[in-house]
Amino acid sequence: MKKHSQLSNDEEQRQFSAHRFLRKFARYVLVVAVLVASVNLVAFRYMVRDENQAIVQLLSGWGRMYKPILYDKLSPDVVVLGASWARDAFDPIETGRLLGKTVFNHAVSGGTVYETRRFADSSLNNPNLKFAIVNLDTIYRDKDARTKYGFDEYILNVHPDHSQNRWVGVSRAYSLALTGWAIGTNIELVSAILARDSGAAASAYLSSYQRANMTSRRPELEAARQRLFPPNSRVVQQTVVQSLSPFQELALLEFDVMIGGFCEHGVDMYAYFTPRHVWEKSCDRQVPFELVTLEYLRRKQPMCDANIKYFNFDYPNAVTLEGVLSAVTDSRYYRPDGHPRPTVGLLMAASMFGVDFPPATPSVVKRDFGVDLLAHPDAEGWLLERAARCQGEWTTPAPLTAD
Repeated sequence: MKKHSQLSNDEEQRQFSAHRFLRKFARYVLVVAVLVASVNLVAFRYMVRDENQAIVQLLSGWGRMYKPILYDKLSPDVVVLGASWARDAFDPIETGRLLGKTVFNHAVSGGTVYETRRFADSSLNNPNLKFAIVNLDTIYRDKDARTKYGFDEYILNVHPDHSQNRWVGVSRAYSLALTGWAIGTNIELVSAILARDSGAAASAYLSSYQRANMTSRRPELEAARQRLFPPNSRVVQQTVVQSLSPFQELALLEFDVMIGGFCEHGVDMYAYFTPRHVWEKSCDRQVPFELVTLEYLRRKQPMCDANIKYFNFDYPNAVTLEGVLSAVTDSRYYRPDGHPRPTVGLLMAASMFGVDFPPATPSVVKRDFGVDLLAHPDAEGWLLERAARCQGEWTTPAPLTAD
């Protein structure tokens, strides 16, 4: 009997110790959670400040998690959608200053067409939205790209079927306060702000502003020059149009949903192909997409309650020929990985919106850097002539000269 009583006391002691440990652990977790939430929410106050928007929106990580939340907080006039080609190109502060509008760069690293469409869906909750800049390279990206990335769709305003997400507020509160991505974002954000405030160049804390070393690419630039500027100009020939892959056909269905949303809400869409430098351009890849998109958008425009504009910048011009027309040490237009820098985004924004180019823009850029193909009387001819330049087929004796 005594032994049984002793066992009962031992069991009660173990249970008491376990409960005490759990209470201490719960208090510890609660204290840590409150501390993390406090730091994250304080950091979010810095994230929404106007002067920090270039840093916040051009950071290479975490964008798919915080941008939908930040977008709704800022309610801009213009939204930029796409993958990193678009993220690197459009500095929201500089682009907004050029256009006289508030701009939000919603593009994300590795963005898929599905993500882009879902971000577009959610962005339509903003009554101030009047314009959308959509990167077409994201729509026609590699055939192996996934349609879904696995991001948290519960932080978006609507579900995939466009029904309202009733739990969006709860999901966003949790994401902002307690998730690991918030901690990672804040570390990057604070580091970049400190670097900026210490006087560092933008390229030191934003990868979008890094500059390619053109001297190290001299062999590639020379090879491009030999290909693009043969001794004798040739007559432009027609390019064979190829069919789209099954994945690209599927991507167009997502694009169709995106356009439908913009049209329904009266949001003008500016769709564009990125100006890739000639060192990486494949001469036989782009024209089929350009022509298919031309016909597709022509069919959509009469059914749309907003304007659709379509621009192609991806052909040999003074921007994509940088370092080929004349020697350049550090690129003004491209990052080391070939992505366009914000200097290119300003040129594209000026061309698309019909405003003055930034000061000191070379006249050779102003003369030939994209047109609205849906308004052009011979859009097919314009596309084919510029595509033929990639094969060294020019219609003028002196095709391009630097200023």
